[in-house]
Amino acid sequence: MSFIETPRFPSSIALGATGGPEFFTGVVPSRAGFEKRTQYLRYPRQRWDASPGVETHAQFIELRNFFLACGGRWRAWRFPDQSDFRAEHGGNERGVVTSITSTTFQMFKRYTIGTLLLDRKITKPVMFTVNVLVSGDPVTHSVDTTTGIVTIGSAPSAATVTWSGQFDTPMRFDFDHLQATNIARGSDGLVRQLGAFPLVEVPL
Repeated sequence: MSFIETPRFPSSIALGATGGPEFFTGVVPSRAGFEKRTQYLRYPRQRWDASPGVETHAQFIELRNFFLACGGRWRAWRFPDQSDFRAEHGGNERGVVTSITSTTFQMFKRYTIGTLLLDRKITKPVMFTVNVLVSGDPVTHSVDTTTGIVTIGSAPSAATVTWSGQFDTPMRFDFDHLQATNIARGSDGLVRQLGAFPLVEVPL
């Protein structure tokens, strides 16, 4: 899979995009009126439509150029999800880890409601934003921002390691044909109407 770390998807367009996490659940009704539900995706994938975020000619040109440079669905990239881009050391959206070796750990974000939780794998942390604590104390560490792997000098228990910071979502365009309708010519260029501009998360 081809992935580009930079540039990331334009933040000004991402701000106006619509979307969020999507599960895939099969629902089969029975003759008695009950239903059987099957969870096909344990972890949701993000789906977004970028077209609502394009309000100016300059934004359209930026999005078009990004689409062309990525080759449509070919290259994946970082998407700055303005609604979910941070983890904390505690609370209901905390940064946790799982062990890879005694000193390397994969970053996750834990979403909690009551006794229920979901751990989301974080593979694209944002450089210079991540802080790591072991048993509540800061430690010297390194973070691979291309994988979300944290390395610590000594070997702590994974249960004692927390992190806070920002992260992006790995995504790609979910189409290969950009369609736009030229409506009029404004002071800064053509006014265009976009159809849906679907984006989908890429599992890493």
